Amino acid sequence: MKSPQPNSPMKKFSVLLLLTCLAFLGCQTFPLGLTEAQWKALSPEQQADYQRQQSLLDEQRRLEREAAERTRQAEAAARAQQEQARIQLAYAHARYGDIVTVTIEGGLVAFSGRHQPYEPLRFDLVRGERREIEFVQQGRASNRTRADVRLTDDGNTFYLDESAQDRIALLSTGWDAGKTHSAKSVSDRGSRTQARALNITLKWKSLPGHPRR
Repeated sequence: MKSPQPNSPMKKFSVLLLLTCLAFLGCQTFPLGLTEAQWKALSPEQQADYQRQQSLLDEQRRLEREAAERTRQAEAAARAQQEQARIQLAYAHARYGDIVTVTIEGGLVAFSGRHQPYEPLRFDLVRGERREIEFVQQGRASNRTRADVRLTDDGNTFYLDESAQDRIALLSTGWDAGKTHSAKSVSDRGSRTQARALNITLKWKSLPGHPRR
């Protein structure tokens, strides 16, 4: 029977197994921060006791992490609820210049990395509101992508994909009559939309307080 050749799959497997074992030994840790020498100096009974203590400590840390995560989620939910109540109140007491109607159409948006036409969107934003919008690919309703939009607290700037380096920021000039902005492309890695040549129309919603002409 022939022995395995130097470059045979069995030889390569043996080398890989040896490297894996060496890596494991190099990364091996011992209970309660003991060094290898300290661990080897213990009796089997002492080693078992240290392992039990380490298991109890690991379980305690796991429970603490889970409790911290539950607290974080509860705090986030409370903040979201407070923000929702604030926005609802803002809509209920809005006057002219507080709410802008946004229409987005034309151009292309990336779905799964490929730029495609999308269904036009129309939505309202009140001063200080941030929300997610959803682009739906034309002809393929299952293909969707989300983006952040925001109207600043003073109501003078609309943002699309604000976290992107080349975000779209539009000023309120001309919004009384409605103004269509031919927006630049958003394409950097921080962008959620990867949009091209969108037409964004912004118009103040007709509400009490409209200035007389």
